[in-house]
Amino acid sequence: MINLMFCLNGKFMDGIIISLLSIAKHTKESLNVYVLTVDLRELDESFTPFTQEQTDILNKIVKEKNPKSKVTLIDITEMFKEEMSKSANMKTHYTPYILIRLFSDKIKELPSKILYLDCDLVCYKDIKEIFETDMEGFEVAVARDAIGRKAINKNYINSGVILMNLDEIRKTKSFENARKMVLKRPMAMPDQTAIYKCCKKKIYFPDKYNEQKQRKDDTIIKHFSMTIKWLPFFRLVNIKPWHIDRVHNEYKIYDYEDILEEYLKIKEDNKL
Repeated sequence: MINLMFCLNGKFMDGIIISLLSIAKHTKESLNVYVLTVDLRELDESFTPFTQEQTDILNKIVKEKNPKSKVTLIDITEMFKEEMSKSANMKTHYTPYILIRLFSDKIKELPSKILYLDCDLVCYKDIKEIFETDMEGFEVAVARDAIGRKAINKNYINSGVILMNLDEIRKTKSFENARKMVLKRPMAMPDQTAIYKCCKKKIYFPDKYNEQKQRKDDTIIKHFSMTIKWLPFFRLVNIKPWHIDRVHNEYKIYDYEDILEEYLKIKEDNKL
């Protein structure tokens, strides 16, 4: 069984459906999926928590591929607000939901070894290779950030794919320290920077585990993270896997059409 974790609100149903469909297509092992959510509607009315009804749809998706797979919803609203309500990073370019992963060490239901994934990715090969990385003595395994490795530091990380050893993280208190950091210091990329700074025992993944640029033959996960386009003028581009027309027209990507067909049918059948 492969343990997976997503952290999101109710608006990201499109992303997690595509991600799970693509993972389940290529991975033979059963998937033990945890969805962490928080209700932050008092901050923004659009910050609705992920619901049990949405979780039930995801459960049906993964069980159709492997009956032993399952999806579990964990609402950490109380825990999150108690610690993060006065954080300097609750209102940034990103939503506060990026900070949820920093609470992984406090959630007793989570298994020690778990693979965190953003929901803006598409899987092209079996993720078992990623999950089987030996984490003994290490806190996290991460890939370098495509932009940050040039603009910040050659070893600056991307937090979209993180293999966690929660036992080691609890021992070193690295996530506890990361939460203290995002509580006090405003940062452009708070979760990513806090993990980069506070987790000293890191394994650096090859890019194929979190490919943020063009997909290659050995790519396992293609991450549709924000990128830079230089021509015909400098601009930031943030196209996600469910932005189908833009994926086709601007990225010229047509290599997960079968996943998109399933995704659109699921949306139609469930009136999403």
